[in-house]
Amino acid sequence: GSDGIQRVALSFGDFNYSPDTIRVKRGVPVEITADTTKLQGCFSTFVIPELNVWKQFTPADTKIAFTPSRVGTFKFSCAMGMGAGRLIVEG
Repeated sequence: GSDGIQRVALSFGDFNYSPDTIRVKRGVPVEITADTTKLQGCFSTFVIPELNVWKQFTPADTKIAFTPSRVGTFKFSCAMGMGAGRLIVEG
């Protein structure tokens, strides 16, 4: 966005997170907002293990913010590992 934050809207589609690939820039804050009407059960817990990102989304708390500090492709998933995707951090 114009305020320097990379915003991502995270929802659910086709038995997985939508989008399942998220591209961001290193060193720029990322804010992910979950659609908790669609992300239910285990999908409401979002983890990127390699970046120490862990969030339990609730209807009252739908955002997580973090700043990726290294370039690479990092897997994200739900708590059970059923839903999975990739966070691609570019330099």
